Parts: sequence; structure tokens; C-alpha cells
Amino acid sequence: MTKDQKKQSDPEVPEVPYLRVANVQRGKLDLDHVTYIRVPAKKAEKLKLLPGDVLLNEGGDRNKLGRGWIWDGQIEGAIHQNHVFRARIRDGRLYPKLLSWHANRSGKWFEDNGKQSVNLASISLSKIKTFPVPVPPPEVQDQILDRIERQVSLIENAEVLTAQALSRAAVLRRAILNRAFSGALVSQDPADEPASVLLARIQAERDAQPKAKRTRRTAAAPRKSKAPTTAPPTKPAPSPTLVPAHAVQQEFDL
Repeated sequence: MTKDQKKQSDPEVPEVPYLRVANVQRGKLDLDHVTYIRVPAKKAEKLKLLPGDVLLNEGGDRNKLGRGWIWDGQIEGAIHQNHVFRARIRDGRLYPKLLSWHANRSGKWFEDNGKQSVNLASISLSKIKTFPVPVPPPEVQDQILDRIERQVSLIENAEVLTAQALSRAAVLRRAILNRAFSGALVSQDPADEPASVLLARIQAERDAQPKAKRTRRTAAAPRKSKAPTTAPPTKPAPSPTLVPAHAVQQEFDL
């Protein structure tokens, strides 16, 4: 779906949610900022996304071609713009997740079959239709799906634990710096002289020292110009050392 500026100003045309390239990320959908577009009711019904539809990006940066994820019906009546392709699997021949994972891992194919303009890359629908997709037997699909989902779950848990560890490390760093600047990082000796007393004593010693008297400068007498000296006569360069006729090799113990 492309925006028709005339329809956008017509309040009689209904508004529907509208997925853009920015909403379709690799392996996820970012639905925090979904815009709306005015579309005739019949066309909106025809373009309406259904749960299980696989969304693939058509344009953007070259490494973003073909990236996408699955629509699970998060927003009722949502459609997609013309820079996002919709793949709908018929008769349950393939799990949508397997198709989306396969497309996300086939960046080289999309780059080879896409086109690059000055700023943007794109791939046509006719090229998308030639994208090779393996369709394993149903029982093999179940095994692949279960194995990948377990690995993805482990990765997501590791990301959560990493974020928590980084947050705790930042809090610990601030606590250490606070204790260091407050003098609580190591045990204090009560016999030590406080810093304020030390600074006051240093300042008092400086104030007690006599100030050096400044001597008045006298005008410097003009310098006598020296007669230019002549360079001493140069001596002829010594003759080069003759190369010995017989070279002797010596070895030394290291």
C-alpha cells in the first residue's frame, strides 16, 4: 500500500494501522511506533495481515533486504506498506518461523538479487518469488523448530543475564568511586593529619616566607658589533682506507 495524499485529507476514508520498514526488524517486530493511513474499506480488507503471515523487507539498506518476522495479529486490521512484502504459507506446508529464519539467514541471496541505487537498495516481487525455500517433511520440521526455539531461548536468557550483570557493574563502579572520594575505601588511621589541617599549614608556611625583592633592571649597553671572522682554511680530506686484499673471518663465542 502506498500513501495517496488526496485520501489522507478525506475524513470519510477510514484509518487503519500501517506497518513500515522500520517496524519489521530481523527476528522481531517493533510496534512501539505504528502510524495510520487512510485506505478505502475494501482495499484495507484485502491487504489485512493475518496471523502467520511472514513479513519481508523490500527496500532500505542492502544488508536489510529480506529481513523480517511473523505477524501474530498484534494489532487488529493492520496492513503493510509497499516496501514490505507479505508471504502467506498455504495448506500449512511449512512453519512460518522456519521460512522467516531461513530468509533472515539468506542475506547473501537477497544482496545478489537486489538492486542498488544511490542511497537505497531494493528487490522486486518477481525476484522474491524465485527465493529457494527448503520444505522438509513435517516430522523433520518439528525437530528443527524445537531445536532452534531452545537455542533462541538460551540466547535470550543469556542477553537478560548480561544486561543485569552490566547494570550491577555500573552500580558497583559508582559505589566504589563514592567510597574512594569519601575516604571510606580503606581503613583510616586516626593519627593521620586531616587534609584540611595539612592544607592550612602549607598555606601558613607560604605566607610566612619573605617575599623576594625585585631588582630594577638597568638599560643594557649596546652590544659592540663583532668583526666578521673568516672561516679557517679547510684541510684536504684524508684519502680513503684501502680495502685489504685478504679478508679474515673471525668467530666469537656468544
